[in-house]
Amino acid sequence: MFNNIIGNEKVKELLVNSIKNNKISHSYMFVGTEGIGKSLIAKEFAKMILCIDDNKYCNKCKSCIEFDTNNNPDFKIIEPDGNSIKIEQIREFQNKVSEKPIISNKKVYIINNSDKMTRRSAELLIKDFRRTT
Repeated sequence: MFNNIIGNEKVKELLVNSIKNNKISHSYMFVGTEGIGKSLIAKEFAKMILCIDDNKYCNKCKSCIEFDTNNNPDFKIIEPDGNSIKIEQIREFQNKVSEKPIISNKKVYIINNSDKMTRRSAELLIKDFRRTT
């Protein structure tokens, strides 16, 4: 796990242990300067979460294969639309989150560059989060 990512050993160990101990949090924030591997680590962690093999990183199951070909329906990356992540994108995300996973036992969404959410989209996301916790 994380074999193709150099550095960030403590972070990788923490994430692997959360998988092994079945103590995965509902959300994670990957923060730091650009170019340190935040996105790579987040994607590899998502792949482990979605893997349907007991090994949790088989690279052979339907989930892993579809993940590697960007076709896993239980995984989505939300990217800024232009200069920002707009309220429509958050609404779509909220609608999709309520649907059951198709291949895996869970669904994983990555909000890339979440600092680029508009004020209204961030408020909507926080409001919905507070309602569900």
